[in-house]
Amino acid sequence: MNSLLVSVVIPVYNSIDFLNETLESVRNQTYKNIEVIVADNGSNDLSTLEYLKALEKEVNVIYTGKTGVSNARNKAIEEATGVFVLPLDSDDIILPSFVEECIKVFESDQTISVVRTQIELFGKRKGKIEFATYNYATLLARNLMVVTSMFKKSDWQRVGGYDIKFLRGFEDWEFWLNLLKSGGKVHTIPEPLFKYRIRRGSRNQSLKQKDLMEIRKMLWEKHREQYSKHFVDPKESFEYKLIADSKYLKFGKLLLSPFSFLKLMD
Repeated sequence: MNSLLVSVVIPVYNSIDFLNETLESVRNQTYKNIEVIVADNGSNDLSTLEYLKALEKEVNVIYTGKTGVSNARNKAIEEATGVFVLPLDSDDIILPSFVEECIKVFESDQTISVVRTQIELFGKRKGKIEFATYNYATLLARNLMVVTSMFKKSDWQRVGGYDIKFLRGFEDWEFWLNLLKSGGKVHTIPEPLFKYRIRRGSRNQSLKQKDLMEIRKMLWEKHREQYSKHFVDPKESFEYKLIADSKYLKFGKLLLSPFSFLKLMD
């Protein structure tokens, strides 16, 4: 079971308040053949930088400058030597069996490209999110995976990694569209083995309507060929879900609710 190395990549930006808890969740994995690469994305907080310096004795820490989370993930994955990659944000948590359960799935079916789990929310909001059944047409309409889903490094290499032009969001959604456009299965582990922290000041929470429109357009323009090949049900779209799942009437207020924003991934 423990023959295949898994690389956990963690971008960091001034995350001293949460990073140790995130790393502890990796240390506690039942699957032990894991390497950790932490990519600092231009932190300027002295406490974070001191923590990272000390952390260099335990894990691979690289410094990318403030070039965006996509570039930080790409640089970390370039350093990775594992067969599989698991991105993990520096304020989130994986439960102890996460990696082991994902590896079991990959070993059972060589045609699987991505393994995702259900989600538990914690922090400012609590609850669970259960993803809809995967198909590519629905993925074109809205994101069906959080970034903390496991994939093969060879697939990351094949598609050229995360697009560094997506600086304001949706870089993970764009990556999944790229990785899965030629086929490949997505397997869902039914248990919520991933804990997504909801907190004030997150990038998703601060996304404004203008930003949302612009990066949505970027997504469509880059994958125009795929959108032309698949029927995208308007009722399955990102925007429709965002409004339908909200108790708010004003779009601007809707974007300020991290829970409502998160629900659009479902």
